[in-house]
Amino acid sequence: MNTKMKTQMWTYMFVILLTLQSQCSACEWLGRYRMISNESLSLLKEMGGKYSEDTKVSFPGRLYNMIDNAEMEDQVKFLVLTLDHIIRLMDAREHMNSVQWNLQTVEHFLTVLNRQSSDLKECVDRYHKPSHKKSYEKKINRHFKILKKVLKKKEYSAQAWEQIRRAVKHHLQRMDIIASIANRR
Repeated sequence: MNTKMKTQMWTYMFVILLTLQSQCSACEWLGRYRMISNESLSLLKEMGGKYSEDTKVSFPGRLYNMIDNAEMEDQVKFLVLTLDHIIRLMDAREHMNSVQWNLQTVEHFLTVLNRQSSDLKECVDRYHKPSHKKSYEKKINRHFKILKKVLKKKEYSAQAWEQIRRAVKHHLQRMDIIASIANRR
């Protein structure tokens, strides 16, 4: 092998190594996800106190099971998408007159979720592969439309907001599991 070929070979190996390293470290933030997630769950509980046991909420369990087995990139994209839906749903303070929630706690909760979303979006920006499972986007969009309809149908009542708070709790708990799975990859 001549010198030029050796130099090219080492250059290619270096580029491959950097690419692999950027893929592996693309989402170092996932290691801290649980800590931030626990903070958001605590704030959600603090907002309304004990969760009502008689509150029924629809939940896309099959979708979460599908995402559990998805590629890491799809898992992170799903987390971002779901966080953004939760933020839009909960950022309706003008309709929260019927609940006795501390609006400062709601604001802090939204700030934490926005930070999570922002940090995860940085991870997504580093991925070079397109998403494999676009169907999850349609399913999660549909689910959150249903949750919005619950609020509107019940005229943003305290009971409707408690249903939403319980659904958000369930989402955040399942998202924590997905983040843990993605972090182990």
